[in-house]
Amino acid sequence: MVKTIPNPAQALAKAVDDATTRLTLWVMDHKKWVIGFALVAILLLIAFNVDAGTTGTEFKGIYDKLKDWTSGYLGKAIALFAFLLGLGIGVAKSSPIPAIAGIVFALFVAFGPAVLEGIATATIAEAAPVTPVVTTLV
Repeated sequence: MVKTIPNPAQALAKAVDDATTRLTLWVMDHKKWVIGFALVAILLLIAFNVDAGTTGTEFKGIYDKLKDWTSGYLGKAIALFAFLLGLGIGVAKSSPIPAIAGIVFALFVAFGPAVLEGIATATIAEAAPVTPVVTTLV
């Protein structure tokens, strides 16, 4: 009797499909909990975002370290790994979507810290005062 060795790409694609199916079924079974958690998370993010750019100097050290990591070689390595993983899954599933998702994730890692810093520290500049102009008709 001859044993056939399964194709590793097909085995990976089946494992990913099984995990996706299980996650989807779990979310559908616990829909109320998922929606409740999402609402609480959104409310907390809104509440904490009120003064996110102006206070918390005690967190400046960890913020700087994480920002340096994501914009340095660690961030580049994570972005490259995400792209390669997406490319591998895309080849296994014969679909370009995972590779595109890997590229999008890599872009978020590359540009995300600068965008988030811009959002957190954004201020509205005051406009120059307007001086009234009085004209007289002759």
